[in-house]
Amino acid sequence: MSTITSEWVVDNRLYELNFVRHRPAYCYFSAAATFSSPELSDARISWAKNSFLTVILDDFFDVEGSMDELVNLVQCVEKWYVNVDDDCCSEKVRIIFLALKDLVKWIGDRAAKHQDRSVTSHLIAIWLDLIRRELREAVWSRDKLVPTMDEYIENGYVTVALGPIVLPTLYFLGLKLSEEVVNSSEYQSMFELMSTQGRLLNDIQTYKREFEEGNLNAITLHRGGKEEAIEELKNVINEKREQLWRLVVQVRGSIVPRACKDVFWSMSNVLDLFYGTEDGYTENSILDIVKEIIYEPLSPTQCL
Repeated sequence: MSTITSEWVVDNRLYELNFVRHRPAYCYFSAAATFSSPELSDARISWAKNSFLTVILDDFFDVEGSMDELVNLVQCVEKWYVNVDDDCCSEKVRIIFLALKDLVKWIGDRAAKHQDRSVTSHLIAIWLDLIRRELREAVWSRDKLVPTMDEYIENGYVTVALGPIVLPTLYFLGLKLSEEVVNSSEYQSMFELMSTQGRLLNDIQTYKREFEEGNLNAITLHRGGKEEAIEELKNVINEKREQLWRLVVQVRGSIVPRACKDVFWSMSNVLDLFYGTEDGYTENSILDIVKEIIYEPLSPTQCL
């Protein structure tokens, strides 16, 4: 019982926040579909827990947090070793920061056993990069500043928040991942291509809600009409997918293990599923798919 409690303390603490309204089950189903082998339990848990926390942070920076709270959270993560009773300016910041620290410690401890080295500094850097860029977008929105499309995409491919989901998971695939690989241009390119695809897919499906909430979006930043913008962004998405696939199958000159490449590609496919027709985190289509897989028997033709 103590093991289960410690593994899920992040989720239990975050449920204290009154703006938790998304379905965390989606976070686990995507992990289970990607890492089905029993020995990949740590990979599934890392993926699911990080997914859930990124959703909470996105809501916090977009809507729920005041500017003072957003700045304070970034400062706490920058310092890392803080007295939460003195340094956190609100209960929301305290809960989120403690949840993040618990999660990084859990993943760091587990990953160290897999990697025979500490990766905690990398985990902190991933989260810090995300929330710093989330803060930049919050400033843009609240001060009514309009970035260029290039500035938006350069920032937005990180704020789509795939870094904390995908990158820590790569430490749990049963292979040693050196700092040389993690810091390589090949690794970064695959992350950027995958994340840019995610950013644009998300923007296509959520632009109405983002516009109503006063948040930036690639559709509203486009100089043409809505239909023209969507068509252009879909072309960019296809280009990024093709470029990512070329890196996945590349052998000559590659230093990123194929198992890691496959995770980038798997997330690319998850994004296509989640955002194929709607915002997969807030609508019911994914839940319907999961129910169909679990409860609906295969027909004879499907078995062929």
